[in-house]
Amino acid sequence: MNIGIITDFGNNFYVGIMKGIMKKLNNDVEIIDIDNNVPKFSILSGSYILFNSYKWMPKNSIILSVVDPGVGTKRKGLIVKTKNYYFVGPDNGLLYESAIEDGIASIYEIIPEKLNEYLKNKYNFSVSISQTFHGRDIFAPTAALLSINENLSYFTKILKNNEMIELKLFDIKEEDNRLYLKVIYIDDFGNIVLSSKFDNLDIKFNNTKIIKDGIEFNINVGKKFADVDEGQLLLYKNSFGFAEIAVNKGNASNLLNSKIGNTLCIVKNDKN
Repeated sequence: MNIGIITDFGNNFYVGIMKGIMKKLNNDVEIIDIDNNVPKFSILSGSYILFNSYKWMPKNSIILSVVDPGVGTKRKGLIVKTKNYYFVGPDNGLLYESAIEDGIASIYEIIPEKLNEYLKNKYNFSVSISQTFHGRDIFAPTAALLSINENLSYFTKILKNNEMIELKLFDIKEEDNRLYLKVIYIDDFGNIVLSSKFDNLDIKFNNTKIIKDGIEFNINVGKKFADVDEGQLLLYKNSFGFAEIAVNKGNASNLLNSKIGNTLCIVKNDKN
């Protein structure tokens, strides 16, 4: 069984501890680091990364995702069984788009006290559940138990299939010949991913304008970075089908002074 990990923990030792727990409970499990550098606290970016990575994992894999600024609050911890995968993580919208796309079969709420009791009685493994590290104390043990097909009824309760927090990646509004989209992810190159599939923009022109905070920027529409000169803006379909903005050999997020959650406007016209 494979477990893929997505977190915003960065290069700290937290991920190593989670891996150690999972190997302690199931030494045969294969653990795949998908991304531990999700932008800090960005559930939206975590959702985008999960949405575009889970389907590349072997079927029946467990995807453990922890981007959890609400850790220690009343938010639930979830196991979502879909047609082809298991998703484990906080109920804050992080799992929503991926679970919906793959098709929800069942949703379980993790009961921390019962989980801890089960681990103690069967595996002589017990932790004091902290208010700040549920990745270690709840989600990693849960993923490990899933990987050895433990009976979920001992430490979960079943929820309705619509009983999870929604967070939608796709958000596009059209008004007065302008498209308004959110910035949902910025990669290490400064490329800006927008909240729509590129094809849904229905763009039929080769160049237009981007407006950010009232400032207009000329931008070309193309298929590859080399379609524009160095330093120029490009709007294109990224490798996952989303609309993305880049600067050829530059940094679009710096040029446009954009952050995750910002709104950008694309002027929609018939210019060729």
